Amino acid sequence: MMLIAEHFILIAIDPATGIPVWPRWAPSGRFAAAALLLELAILHRLELRDGLLHADAASPLSHALPKEALHELAGRPQSIPDAIELLERRLYPLEPKILEGLYYRDILHRVENRTWLLQRRVRYPLRSMQARNEALQHLRHTLHDTDDLHGFALLLLVETSGVLTRHLDAHEYAMATQHLLALNEAPDSTRQIFAAVRAALLD
Repeated sequence: MMLIAEHFILIAIDPATGIPVWPRWAPSGRFAAAALLLELAILHRLELRDGLLHADAASPLSHALPKEALHELAGRPQSIPDAIELLERRLYPLEPKILEGLYYRDILHRVENRTWLLQRRVRYPLRSMQARNEALQHLRHTLHDTDDLHGFALLLLVETSGVLTRHLDAHEYAMATQHLLALNEAPDSTRQIFAAVRAALLD
């Protein structure tokens, strides 16, 4: 199964150009870092106590990026905003790592250009529409089944990045907003982390 960060990237890029469609004010590395936090929360490797995030690195993870993220977080408890900033900084450049991984799995193309100043620019147009459709299916499934935490994490990221209206109609958007606002009353630890991540991204 794909990582939340990978599904998010597939939803958030323009399929033809491979360029992210979120607003310029939204730094991509920040959302990728938040996606890794949500991934670890779903795996029950994070716990929020007294406003601080505690990481459980007692046993290893198989996927490289969550494994690296967990290692970075295991040093000391910290707030959600600080944890996002830490992962964005220590795993930099995070978004290109995700894009390259999708390219090597034949899900994205890789197009390299040089500007007139000979600066290197790499774009990742979509190659596998099936992979993108699966990501969008996860997103929409959450509207009717909020127990799908992978889809819920996608919903949270797509909403806070300003991309949600591109994929949902007005009725679906209202449903999504209602589900996300309900996170503020969430009783379980995982959803409390979701709520704190959403608050940090909207701050």
